Amino acid sequence: MHIKKLRRNSNGQVLGLPMYLIIVMIVAVAVIAAVIFMIPQGTKTMNAQIISGSVETGDGSTGEITLSDFDVQIQVTTNDERKDPIEGATVRLVGGHTVSESQNPTDADGYTTLTVTGAKLDPNINEAYLKMTVKAAGYEDFEDDQAVIIYRG
Repeated sequence: MHIKKLRRNSNGQVLGLPMYLIIVMIVAVAVIAAVIFMIPQGTKTMNAQIISGSVETGDGSTGEITLSDFDVQIQVTTNDERKDPIEGATVRLVGGHTVSESQNPTDADGYTTLTVTGAKLDPNINEAYLKMTVKAAGYEDFEDDQAVIIYRG
C-alpha cells in the first residue's frame, strides 16, 4: 500500500490544492451571502378595505343572473400598519365569473376605484364572493377572500 504525502514547507504548512480549496470556499460563501442580501423583501404589511361594494340583484329568481346591464363602482382604500396611506398599489377583484383590476393605482391618499362588469350568479346559487388582491412595491401582498358579496335579493 502506497500512502501519498502532502507537500509541506519548512514551517510545516500544507501547500497546494487544500489551501486553494479553502480560499475558494470562503470567497464563494461571501458571494452567495451578498447575492441573498440583495434580493428585495416585502417586509411591510398592508391593509385594504372596501368602502362600498355589495351588489343586490333584486329579482329573487332562481335562474342565471348576469350583472352586465350596469357597472358596479367599488372604492378601495389601502394603508400600512401605521395607518399611513399606500400610494401606487394595484387592486384586483376576482369571482362571480369576472375579473376587475384598477385602471389607476392608488393615489396619495390610498384610494382607487374599480368598475366591476359582467359578474353573474349561476342557477340556484344565492351568493358569490369577489376575492380582492392588493399588491404594492415593498409590501407583502394583501388578500381578502370575501371582499365583495353579490347576492340575490
